[in-house]
Order: sequence, then C-alpha cells, then structure tokens
Amino acid sequence: MYTVSTRWQTDPVSDLLSPIEAVMWRVGNDTTLRMTVGTLMMLDRKPSREALVERLTRAATQAPVLRRRPDDPTRLRRRPEWIDCDNFNASDHVRTMTVPSHGDLRQVLDLVELIEPLPFDPDRSPWDVTLVDGLEGERAALYLRGHHVVADGLGGISLLRLLLDEQGRAKATTNPRAPRPRAGDAETTRRPGTVTIDLRSAIRPLASGVDAAMKFAPVDAVDDVVHAFQRSLDVANSVSRQVLIAEGPLSPLTSSRSVTSRFEVLSGPGARRASIALGGSRNDLLVAVVACGLGLYHERLGEPCPELRLATPISLRRTGRAGGNWFAPIRVEVPTSADHPGPQFGVIAERLARARGEPALRLTATLASGIGHLPTRLIVPFLQAQADSVDFAVTALPGFAGVRHICEATIEESFPFGPRLGCPMNVSAFGNEDRLDMGIALDPAAIVQPDVLLDCLQTAFTSFVTEGKPTRGKGSHALPRA
Repeated sequence: MYTVSTRWQTDPVSDLLSPIEAVMWRVGNDTTLRMTVGTLMMLDRKPSREALVERLTRAATQAPVLRRRPDDPTRLRRRPEWIDCDNFNASDHVRTMTVPSHGDLRQVLDLVELIEPLPFDPDRSPWDVTLVDGLEGERAALYLRGHHVVADGLGGISLLRLLLDEQGRAKATTNPRAPRPRAGDAETTRRPGTVTIDLRSAIRPLASGVDAAMKFAPVDAVDDVVHAFQRSLDVANSVSRQVLIAEGPLSPLTSSRSVTSRFEVLSGPGARRASIALGGSRNDLLVAVVACGLGLYHERLGEPCPELRLATPISLRRTGRAGGNWFAPIRVEVPTSADHPGPQFGVIAERLARARGEPALRLTATLASGIGHLPTRLIVPFLQAQADSVDFAVTALPGFAGVRHICEATIEESFPFGPRLGCPMNVSAFGNEDRLDMGIALDPAAIVQPDVLLDCLQTAFTSFVTEGKPTRGKGSHALPRA
C-alpha cells in the first residue's frame, strides 16, 4: 500500500516569512498579482473610532503579527524577516470615510474598489481598517484588509474573532472539524488528509517481468524499485498538473486583463442543507455554483465552454493560532454544465477530493523555496503565466454562528474578498449559519457583463439548492444582491 500524506507541515512560530509567504511578499507589488485580502462587514450602527482602536490594540497584543512587518521594503530579499514595528499604534491603521447621504451597499463596494489597490505603509504592519458612515438608517460598514502574508483564510478568521464582542466570540467558528471516516474506507484509522493507493494489482505484471529478468534479486527489492519508480512518476505528473501548466485559460472569453477590480456580493440561503443533501460540503457547493454560473454566462454570450480551470487553496493548518499562512494551492478542471445539478455536484466533489491527494502538495514549501531563489524579475512573469492558466478562483471559509457584534454594533452581513491573483474572477465565501455569503472580485476587462454573470450565479445557486431539497419543486431561493 502506498500512502500520500498532506500532514507534513505544522504551524511553527518563525521570525522568517515562510517560503510561500516570501514569494507572495515579493510579487505583491505587481499590479496584476496583488495579494490583498479583505472582509467587508455591514453594521447596524457606527461604532466609535476610539472603541475600535482600543479593540485593535487588544487584538495586536494577542496576535503579534498585527504589530510586525517584513523587514524588506525593497521586496528583493529571498526570505525576509518579521520585525516589530517601531512605536506601534493601532490608530495609525484606522481611517474613516463617508459616502453620500443615505448611501447603500453599492456605494460601499465602489469605495472598496478604490481602497483595495492602495499600497500599505512600508514602515507599518501591512493591514488597515476603514470605517464607513453615511449609510441609510445610520448604518455603517467596516472594511478590513491586509497583505496575504499577514494571514491565510483560516488565520484571518481567527484574527477577526479577536475583534468580536465577548458574546460573539464564544460562538465564532474558527476551524473546521476533522473529517470523519466514511463508510467503506479501506482503512478507517488512517489520518485525515491522506489518500491510499493500492499499486500491487496494477504493477504485478511489470513486477513479474522484472523478476524474470533478475532471477537472483529478492522480490521485496523489486517491489521497492517499482514503487519508487511509480512514486517518482506520480510526483512528476502532479507537479506538471499543479505548478507548470503551459496552456492558457480554458475560457474563450476572459483572456483580457486589467489592473482594476470590480466588487460584488451575493448571499445564498439554504447552502448548508443543500450541500449535506447532495452529499458534500459547502466548499463543494460553492465551486459547483461558480463553475455552473460561469458556464451559463458563456452560453448567454454565445461561447459555450464545457470545462474551466479552478484554483483553490487546501488548508494545512493544524492549530488555531491567529494569522500566518499554512495552505497549498491546487488547480483542477471542473465541468460547467447546469443541466443535471445532482450528478454535476457529485462529479465536482469527486474531482476536488482527488485533487486534495495530489503528491505535489507535499512539495509546496520546497517548490516555493526553489521559486524564491529566482530574481523577482523572473518570478513575476512566471507567476503571471501560471495565473493566466486559471479561469476562476474559489475559497470557502467557516463563518460565524449566531448574532455577532463588534464594539457594540451588530454585524448584519459579512463578506470576504480574496486576493487579485491575476485571474478573471475570485470568489470567497463565509459559511454564515445556513448561508454562503460571497464576496466576488471581478476583472472588468475579462468579465465585461457583470450583471449577466451575477444573474447566472443566482440561477446556478437556485438550481443546486432546489436539487438538494427533500421535496423538489416547492418554493424558490432568490439570492439577495447588492
């Protein structure tokens, strides 16, 4: 039996940026590969700036990454070091802005589009908070953004949890539960995150031939040689699928790129129930919805596209420590047809599960370290070429249970936004209660009709939620839209 384990990495505390963080830091200045992540919270009232600064100060005490910065303003060092900021003051990271009177969510999103590309102060930790007032009904918004080196998705959730009022923190979900073994698994005691492959039956004819040619060699030695050869082939093929994709995107519509972004949000009710009924997770559902929504979009624009290439992160995090990055990126081709939601969901879930067992995932740190040895002038075009092979990116994150508050203001809605990554569309989502609350970052040069795309995503979500109902054909699920 041949076992590939993704549990090769722990969460050590280091003064050096990890290899993947170092690469992200060095390329983050490129306008097409911006590494800014963010969260937008819609509040029922405006919290006081003083209370917000006090809360951020406390969070920075609990999460040292918030008061540290990479010691590399030139972004040329191979492995920058985390250093403490001189005279850290949380107030320096807070700005207040106002939208025109009786503003709405669309105006807030327009403001976020202007804030997202702003560079971070090189002398401060690369994160900031924007408090927006002027919304109708005396409501407010809070936009928190940071460079990706500060935190990955789960690390960011842990940081957000530090900002919640006490009554909201106890119910906040920060880490998904370890998957339970499914019925029918060959080894129910194996660790989560492993895939076991039985190569004996597949290689028996080859082993017999080798044994005949090596009469005096022990059978075990032949098995070891064949297994090692197979492992090498598996790793080489996996690297070619995940790291060195030579072809461009599969979509015929999204080859153009720009340095600007358009932000949209969608909230899909019934996501948790539907994903369970369909036999998967909300992550599977999110990928299926976006893939099929893009498929409908291509059909409506007269350019059908049966498959698209997805990029999505796989978490390697084993602790709940706030901040930091422990993930591996994967790429996988997924079908886009929305004609049969149930079978379509199963195909996508199966492909995602198979991709999580890619041998190349074990080499994430090694490959990133190797790439990091290249000069920045070579790293940027290499990563741009790889980003151009991706049609869309998706990240599903655990959200927050129950009513949440921050500085006594109720969080009515919350939406995550992933990094630019140079691809046409990046969709991130919180699994809040039974919903998927999606933050969508579009490249307006690639997605030229965003209203059509949003309608297609709504249609796709409705079809999957309806398919996942115990009794089909009753009721309707319309997604509230900005």
